[in-house]
Amino acid sequence: MSNEFNSSLNFERVQRSMLLRSIYLLVAPVMMLFAALACGTLVTDTASYTCPTAVPQATATTLAGTPMPTLPPPPTPYSISPPQDFYVGDAVFVGQSGAPLRLRFRLQNVQSQLAGSGNLVTWRLEIRNLGSATYETIPVALMVITRINTASGEQTGTWRTSEAAMAAAGFTNENYEPLPPGSTRVYRLAAYIPAGSVRQFTYLLDGEGGNRVTWVNDANPYCSGDVAD
Repeated sequence: MSNEFNSSLNFERVQRSMLLRSIYLLVAPVMMLFAALACGTLVTDTASYTCPTAVPQATATTLAGTPMPTLPPPPTPYSISPPQDFYVGDAVFVGQSGAPLRLRFRLQNVQSQLAGSGNLVTWRLEIRNLGSATYETIPVALMVITRINTASGEQTGTWRTSEAAMAAAGFTNENYEPLPPGSTRVYRLAAYIPAGSVRQFTYLLDGEGGNRVTWVNDANPYCSGDVAD
């Protein structure tokens, strides 16, 4: 009985290893997406970012002796939710506090370098599992570049992570094992784009694109800082 159980576990591990390898190679994007769905967690909650303090309001100036104007009430804390873009470094939360599935995403360290007639873009996606359920994800399959700026203007499309880009960036032996509750992992990603710069990244929470997180490749101009996990 014990030998049969161990053989079953070993077979499952081999199956998972083969699946991860096939996804990593990115041979066929459509099959890759179905494979990601097969072993990933589908997320239906929407993402949000909230600045921990209210955005400062401009003060009114008046001449001496004139009545003070009536100012509007102070603004509520600044927040972002889809379809708005988040910003690099924002702590983007998905799932309510105390829910079994609660995640925090943070786009980090976006860099670009010349690569032939185009550019090699590298970035990091930090995911923290704040819930009580295990989260399964394979960011090389679920995160793409969706807008770029070029000399001829902005282009919209889908530029995926590739084995060649990952190898050129030196990103090997990445860990795509399930993310247990209370843990944080940083995923390194790389993709080739035409000559230009990245404007927007997209992460498919549900694997299909109906529920997505998008980031603009800029620091948040309105707020810095995070709310508590």
